[in-house]
Amino acid sequence: MALAHRPAVDGDYAIFARLFPELDTGDPIPSPAHWAAEIAPNTWLFEQDGAAVGYLFFERLEGVGYIRHVVVAPEHRGRGLGLAMLRAAAAELRAAGCATWCLNVKPGNLPAVGLYQRLGMREAYRSTALRFAWSQVDALPAPDRSLQTCAIEPADDAAIEAAFALPRGQLAGNRAAGRVLLRLLDPAEPTAVHLGFASFNPDFPGAFPFRVASPEFAAPLLAGLRPHARDDKPDMGIVAEADPGLTARLVAIGARVHMEFCHFQGHVPEDMP
Repeated sequence: MALAHRPAVDGDYAIFARLFPELDTGDPIPSPAHWAAEIAPNTWLFEQDGAAVGYLFFERLEGVGYIRHVVVAPEHRGRGLGLAMLRAAAAELRAAGCATWCLNVKPGNLPAVGLYQRLGMREAYRSTALRFAWSQVDALPAPDRSLQTCAIEPADDAAIEAAFALPRGQLAGNRAAGRVLLRLLDPAEPTAVHLGFASFNPDFPGAFPFRVASPEFAAPLLAGLRPHARDDKPDMGIVAEADPGLTARLVAIGARVHMEFCHFQGHVPEDMP
């Protein structure tokens, strides 16, 4: 049975909602509006004999392909479909000028980790997803220096992406998706963009990326995000990427470790196994 793929459409939401929990992240299923606005336009649905067997959600950034979701329906696993799906994505990414690709995976998902390693990807760092109540943020110690927050202007995107080793175009994509983009500002050094920034989704709610040059800078960055939080969302989440100091600082005020995962990256292979 040949495996075929097609661009997802809004009407595929029921399929997505059925398969999304297979990611095992513990996150709520994104709403139909979120699916239609952000996920479906960057998703391929894979089918065999007209039946959906999986989906692939990925972004084409400047030179980098970011694989967000790779999901194979449970009843179709063990047949090499994940490899076939990634093979199709690799061809698309190479055609789009992407020389490298990256993704996140739970370290305990050994079949997926093995597949990504077969494709030449290697673990770059580990991240921790944390959740906490906004009220707990008040317990974070203030940093020694006075920092404020300001909106990230498009003209600052490239400098921030370079400072924090982000794929070029990621901030523009976050902005297009309606994220709240803020960076830390030192009034004594207003052009410095390396202090910290966040991309905040008030509907989730959570910030990813959430990067700070020092764990103590989390307090002013979260303080800047807080006015953008929804009244009906008393909790907040962030991902601490390769930053155990930030993780420890938030756990110390009662934040809960929601999930740990690995960031894998590598060159998009010319010849897939």
